[in-house]
Amino acid sequence: MPLTFDNETVERFAKHLGKAKNIALIAHKNPDGDAVGSMLGFYHWLYESFFVGEEEPRITMVLPHPIPEDASYLPDSDKIINAVAEPARCKKALLDADLIMGVDFNNASRVEPLDEALEQSQAVKLLCDHHHNPDRELFDEVISVADLSSTCELIFWLFVQIIGESSITLNTARCLYHGINTDTGCFSYSNEDPSLYEAVAVMMRHPLHAAEVHNRLFNNYSCRKMNILRFLLGQRMKIFADEGFAYLYINAADLAKLEGTAEDLEGLVNYSLMMRDVDVGVMVKETDGQVRMSFRSKSDFDVNRFANKYFGGGGHTKASGATSQYDFDTTLKILEERMLEELRENREKKLEE
Repeated sequence: MPLTFDNETVERFAKHLGKAKNIALIAHKNPDGDAVGSMLGFYHWLYESFFVGEEEPRITMVLPHPIPEDASYLPDSDKIINAVAEPARCKKALLDADLIMGVDFNNASRVEPLDEALEQSQAVKLLCDHHHNPDRELFDEVISVADLSSTCELIFWLFVQIIGESSITLNTARCLYHGINTDTGCFSYSNEDPSLYEAVAVMMRHPLHAAEVHNRLFNNYSCRKMNILRFLLGQRMKIFADEGFAYLYINAADLAKLEGTAEDLEGLVNYSLMMRDVDVGVMVKETDGQVRMSFRSKSDFDVNRFANKYFGGGGHTKASGATSQYDFDTTLKILEERMLEELRENREKKLEE
């Protein structure tokens, strides 16, 4: 069944968009395919469908960090500006906007270092997201469905509800399809909602070259990234088969020796789940002076709850992330102790049931 949202909320969204003359689109720091795809999808939909026959507004796309290399083929991705290269320009775009459209994040901390500009801007602020606990005080209007496959799917249905399927142009479809693929692991994660496949069926009316997209996203590792993966699997992985847990870890010194970057580590957490006896996998990485974690689950264990409880992180039930307030070694110690403890408690509860 198609996904629909509250009609009054959607009408207010459309009204705000229709009035805007200077729009800023923004997504989260360390952007993934869903962040980039939903931003670019919105950009193309606004220009190619929503404002057809109308006076076109100025639309600026801003990000806290550069886009991943595998998204650089998307149409007009070169028009996205980032706060690493052009911090003043990004902040000015937010402060000068009369409407800010946020996608794929739930609160201002997820767009650091652009959080202050976002909060200070006098623009009307709209949000489309699929994470838990969106900040409804910061944003004037929110459309959020927690644990939906992706923000790209969410905004697809928003576009359809506002205008119809005819508004999903080739450029819009290419961007949304890219984001859906990244957030669903090419449809390999728990995606039981028919709405996802109905959305993709509409997009596939365009020549999206699905096999090429898959290869760009999942068969495109550099030799350097493969060397880092070999190092992780051979020397930096701990497995607790009895508890169904494994984690990979790499510190800044390791990464420097391997001449790697933070982007080289993207997606490697998924290798911790490729074992039959492992249901929960984690990647701990020290990059850019911070200790970050990626959590994944293929069971009923809620990694979003765990990431929030011990590290102040968040995300989804089966995929979450966090930036640790502890140093690297302390993070590993807390992660291992608490995760094993919780997994054992979870197993005992199941046995009692």
